[in-house]
Formats: sequence, C-alpha cells, structure tokens
Amino acid sequence: MKKSQLGLPLEYKKLPEYFDAHNINDDTDKINGVIENLLRERNVQTVLDLKCGTGSQVFFLAKRGYKITGADFNSALLKIAREKAYNEKVDVKFIDGDMRTLKAGAFDAVITIFNAVGHLTKVGFEKAMRNIYQNLNNNGIYIFDIFNLDAMTDSTVIDMAMQFQKKVNNTKIYSTQCSIIDRENSYLTSYDTHMIQKNADKPKRFYNKFSLQIYTAKELQEMLTINGFETIAQYGIDGSEFLKDRTINILTVAKKK
Repeated sequence: MKKSQLGLPLEYKKLPEYFDAHNINDDTDKINGVIENLLRERNVQTVLDLKCGTGSQVFFLAKRGYKITGADFNSALLKIAREKAYNEKVDVKFIDGDMRTLKAGAFDAVITIFNAVGHLTKVGFEKAMRNIYQNLNNNGIYIFDIFNLDAMTDSTVIDMAMQFQKKVNNTKIYSTQCSIIDRENSYLTSYDTHMIQKNADKPKRFYNKFSLQIYTAKELQEMLTINGFETIAQYGIDGSEFLKDRTINILTVAKKK
C-alpha cells in the first residue's frame, strides 16, 4: 500500500445517506459528553470541528451553548448536516474544507473525533496539526482520538470484529467488518461488507477496504511537541484512565504553546 492511499469507509465514498446508521450508536452521546466536560473544564466557548461528518459533536455542543463551526471535506455529509440544522432549528455554520488546509478563524478549541485523523498519513496528520495550530487562539486546545497501537494485540483486533443490522425508513442495512494489523507500518486495515435492501427489492451488496494510520501515545506526544503543542492529558475515549497496553482508543488533549 502506498502511504498516500489509506482509503475511506464506504459511507464516506458511496453511501453518505447511511453514515449515521453506521457511525451513531448508544455510546455516541457518552463520548460527546466526555468531550464537553473537557471543554467546560478549560472554559472553552468557541469550537471548530474539523471533521464533523453529519454533525454529531456539532449539534451536541451547540445545544449546550457552545459557539461551534463544523467543517468536512465531504460535501455529501455536509449537505446532510445542513439539512439537520434546518430541521432542528439549530444555528450553526458548516464549511467545506480539509483539516490540513482550511483557515476558518481563531477558536478556543479544535476537535477531530471518531478516529478522524487516522484517515491521514503521518505526514498529512502533521500538516493538519500545523494548520490546527493556526486555527486556535493563544493557549487554545486540540482534542482528538485515535486507536492505540500499543493495545493492538491479535486478540484485541479479533475482538474488534463487528456485525450489525439497522433499519432506516424502508431500508434494511446488514454490515460486517473484520480487521488486520500491520504493526511495522502502524496500519489497521478493515474489510467491510454491506448488504442493503430497500422494501422487498433485490438487495445490493458492497465490499470495501480501508486503512487507518494509528499511533502509540508516546508517538502522539512527540508529534504534538514538534508541531507547537503541549500534551495536557491522555485518556480512554470514555474518559477513563489511559493504560498504555489496554486502552483501545486514545483521547488526547493538547494545548497550543
């Protein structure tokens, strides 16, 4: 695999209308609550979500009084987010843009959640860090999460396999995913199968493969330091204590120096 070709989940590329069905679950509000607590502890008022998708964090935080702007490179997902804002009468701004290059202003905090940075190469992530630095006020904070390479044992990767079915209006979605780990290059590669049936029509089957660039906690700290940040804290994605070999998903809080 070329370092610039990690791929993307199918719902980013071909099936944006099913993005929420695949990505929003019972844990979403809990994770959003952890992020909100971290923002509140640091007296944050303005937030830029640089990988907002259909707006999970944007709407959660906007309804709790934060002035938040959402951005994403995927225009189809932003269209859904804007429709939600209109239907829910939530006054938020959405911008088409790439986290590596978008200049949206100066904010108290920038967030990129749900392994968003994993879709970038290491070079791309460092470029994004430098751009995020430019979008922050002095002493602003950057909050992001990514899978923890140190915790990716074979048994952990096997246990991450999942299957689910959901119904969206008149459409049933059946999905499975299993993954492999390339520790030498720090890639977590997932193989997805989606079967989608509208009404009683013949179902359509989709296959997809994509990789995430993942990191150790120490590696993240070093990258942040090089690119102008100080690591304040690292947690589990649920706000729990970070354990080097056990925490599956690292939630990092960094401050602009």
